[in-house]
Amino acid sequence: MTLAVGRIGVLEHGFYNHPNDAIYLSGRFSQLWSGMLKPIHQLLAPAGEFCLACGKTVSVRVPGYPELCLPCYSSIPWIGHPRCRICGRHVGCPDCSRNGGVKRSFVMNRSSVAYSPSMRQWLAQYKYRGHEAYGAVLGRMMGKAMAQMKSELKTPQFAFDAVTFVPLSEARWSERGFNQAEELARGVALAGGQFGGSFSLLNLLKRSRHTDKQSFKSRNERLRNMQGVFQALPDATERLGRVVLQSSPSKRFHDKTIRLLLVDDVYTTGSTMNACAAVLQNMCEELGFTGEIYSLTWARS
Repeated sequence: MTLAVGRIGVLEHGFYNHPNDAIYLSGRFSQLWSGMLKPIHQLLAPAGEFCLACGKTVSVRVPGYPELCLPCYSSIPWIGHPRCRICGRHVGCPDCSRNGGVKRSFVMNRSSVAYSPSMRQWLAQYKYRGHEAYGAVLGRMMGKAMAQMKSELKTPQFAFDAVTFVPLSEARWSERGFNQAEELARGVALAGGQFGGSFSLLNLLKRSRHTDKQSFKSRNERLRNMQGVFQALPDATERLGRVVLQSSPSKRFHDKTIRLLLVDDVYTTGSTMNACAAVLQNMCEELGFTGEIYSLTWARS
């Protein structure tokens, strides 16, 4: 048997013709073997890392989601093709096709995932049980909804003037210590490069009164419960006008539309988003502009 390897020339029957040849050949095999295994090593998570969702050891690293094991990542119910062009729902939507009712104050909503039982559990871990690591994962997942919206808004030079979020009541803030919608909006504002650049994040809204949890209410109860709940913060209109005109001075002469991206965690009936969007539209009108409000949520129920 004869094997030619670079400068060594010939290695026959286990004998080598120079004392250093065996060392050199061994090193070459090590390099080749290491090169073959490197892509595999890059996919393997360091020992001791556990999946954020199921707690099992992460054996294969998912690009962009090192906190999740492959099975948990693969089970995410992404919304790739919304059935409803208005609310972004992944199945038939009776709400948006219903005649009459409350006027819709936003243009469209897009969500990253369907609000399945597993996604409900993830959000509960983040909102109520103090698992802050979920925040980064949910924020990255919002990029899917951003990409979906970008693919549909094909207007040249389209961009949002600012990003804002659904506010929490003081009671909810006291319970949690943070606003999950604000944290998601922060990530969305930084990820605005998908539309050509980062966006200004503005705190524009407040809750005028505390409301009971919406999760167990009917659609009509939700709509009634949201009436008059949201108001503009005292200096919100002034701050919005300053940001809009500083970022795009030509607006005062050419484009008379302010486009805002409103962020929340879950879209159910759209009552919360609609109530917030109506207040934002009024703010834009006070500045002499037409308001176009777009909604971005992590999940769609």
